[in-house]
Amino acid sequence: MEGLVNLTNDLAQAGSWLLPTFCYFAAMSCFIGALWGFYRYATPDLNPNRTRPWVPWVLLVMTGVFISFNVVLSKSLVSAGSDIRATLSDQATSYDSTSGDLLSGTGPKDAILVIVTDFAAFFQVFGAFSCFFAVVAWIAVVKGRAQRGFLSCAIQYVFGVILMNPVQEANWLLSYWP
Repeated sequence: MEGLVNLTNDLAQAGSWLLPTFCYFAAMSCFIGALWGFYRYATPDLNPNRTRPWVPWVLLVMTGVFISFNVVLSKSLVSAGSDIRATLSDQATSYDSTSGDLLSGTGPKDAILVIVTDFAAFFQVFGAFSCFFAVVAWIAVVKGRAQRGFLSCAIQYVFGVILMNPVQEANWLLSYWP
């Protein structure tokens, strides 16, 4: 079990290094797309966005969203009632690893909480990536390149926010355990 926990924590560490890189690449892509869209306004007959004139403006706003993605995630977590602050330079929260003995405690609830606490870093990074890809999918929907709906992107974003605070959510779910 300890090897699996170490592997997932290493994957979480790698993901916490990759997410800022992806955010800045997405910000550059949105900014270049916005500039290209504004340039294409000069030739309305050849403009691929003539039926969607708002796309360059949305891309310009999304540039700021990707640059300050940690602030967006932190505000989403506060809205969800969490005390975690998301940073793009390190893991959001560190928990004490108590994977020494899973059977210590008063029952299966404690064992589940120990397991969730051990894998919390992976859940946080996975949730942040889920939120990131929900925003990327939303941009694809706005640009007309995806067949998804806006609601599916919002559901994916909410799912990512829920995953970013696994210990609190596990406590909440286990409070209804008989």
